[in-house]
Amino acid sequence: MDELYTLENLNLREIKALRKGLEYIQISGVDAMFIGMLQAKLAQQIEQIENHLEENKNLTSTSK
Repeated sequence: MDELYTLENLNLREIKALRKGLEYIQISGVDAMFIGMLQAKLAQQIEQIENHLEENKNLTSTSK
């Protein structure tokens, strides 16, 4: 099994750029499944970050 690593110090814009860039890679076969899974992971990470930002925004606006 592959070891897991994380990409730290990337902001939301950088993560979105990585996700968008994966749409333009021409891949076939087994590699296509790998890239598809990578796209899904990035999309999930983006969603989590956006939800976190929205929650923080809501908390800030209700505490004023």
